[in-house]
Amino acid sequence: MYQGASLGFILLMGGSGNRFGGDTPKQFVKLKGQSLYLHTLQVFLNLSVFDEIVLVCHPDWIDVVSQEVPFATLVVGGSTRQESSYLGLKAFKRPPDIVMVHDAVRPFLSEKIVRENIEAAFIHGAADTCIPSADTLVRSLDGKTIDEIPKRDEFLRGQTPQTFRYQILMDAHESARRSNIHSVSDDCSLVLRQKVPVAVVLGNERNIKITTPLDLLISDYLVSCDLV
Repeated sequence: MYQGASLGFILLMGGSGNRFGGDTPKQFVKLKGQSLYLHTLQVFLNLSVFDEIVLVCHPDWIDVVSQEVPFATLVVGGSTRQESSYLGLKAFKRPPDIVMVHDAVRPFLSEKIVRENIEAAFIHGAADTCIPSADTLVRSLDGKTIDEIPKRDEFLRGQTPQTFRYQILMDAHESARRSNIHSVSDDCSLVLRQKVPVAVVLGNERNIKITTPLDLLISDYLVSCDLV
């Protein structure tokens, strides 16, 4: 479907990992002897479809990463996820037709999700990986009392990757910056501000985001039991 289009990939790995605890950012903690981000990156390398890979890196680790992944384009991340994504977009030596953005701490995504994201972005211009919610959703404005319990089947849980035609995402970022918007939590939110529809790609419950030490323990179990 996307034959002939140039493909770029941005791995966001610049966070400090405050919720994880410890001195080492979570993307650099070891999972079976290898940094977590390398497990994630390997999924994309196995596909051999990306023309350029950009790693948006924590400043204290950029020298280490440059030795571990010498073929990638490296750039220091910003103070927010939004800024890091923008810096990643600007770092491409040659802007691709399609760009995929993924969290370094989601190592268990499938190649199927990656391919379907690319195809959806090629057709629709933008795509987001989502899964249904198995839990009841509760809305609370003050965090103390419940204001609303919305219909669960109208909501999805967002994952990554998120994938776009490059210029759509770049225009969305630059529009947000002109509007003094700097802390949006994901790229699809910026694209939706531009009234660009975003297609849904079905994700997977195993595509977990490793945020806490418990998540890492679960990940170690998944790898040990060959469940990924």
